[in-house]
Amino acid sequence: MRLLLLANAVTALSFSPRLQKFLGGGHDNDASTSRLGERPELPGGTPLSLCKESSPADLFNVSWVEVTKQPLYMDDEFYINIYGTFQGTKTWTENATLTWTVDCGSHCEMYGYPPGETGSASMDFNFCELHDIMQPIGRHKRNATCPPADGWALATTFMWISPWLLGGSPGWYNATLDARTADGRRIYCLTAEVCLRWEDSSKEEKYPKGPWSNCTWPR
Repeated sequence: MRLLLLANAVTALSFSPRLQKFLGGGHDNDASTSRLGERPELPGGTPLSLCKESSPADLFNVSWVEVTKQPLYMDDEFYINIYGTFQGTKTWTENATLTWTVDCGSHCEMYGYPPGETGSASMDFNFCELHDIMQPIGRHKRNATCPPADGWALATTFMWISPWLLGGSPGWYNATLDARTADGRRIYCLTAEVCLRWEDSSKEEKYPKGPWSNCTWPR
């Protein structure tokens, strides 16, 4: 069975009213090739880890990640709270981008993809519009601007697990969030390979059965 990823992921996500104003154009993302087990999971109790391309030179050094709902199911809405330290922000302009990519991860062969193909779909969002950033800047004061200032911060971003993007089929998916400035510098990159199913199991009856049919969160 192949993952039923829509060819036009931007159209798929446009069904979410909360995300309509953030939609941009999709493009290939070299960070989407990160695979399960290449990096340890970050503290915070989520399946998320840094991408293999992440480095100390990233503009947001992530130290802790929280997800506001677990386990996650198809059509769920949730927030990711990302704690860390910003650096090198003085030359950062407002038109930074967060790219979401979904592909078959380490299960491509199982899903019937030819070697080298991942069935990936991706879309771009304006980084500042999609993140709420809070920073301490003095006693009883907080900086909530974007681009942020150097120093410690909590960046919160809204997420929606789109059944249209994923084709609604239960199974393993590799998801990557890759944030970059307009000139290509990486802000942060997070990735996770997870099992996604419908909370109402009766919605899964119409999909082909396979090893993926009995996967459980997170993997």
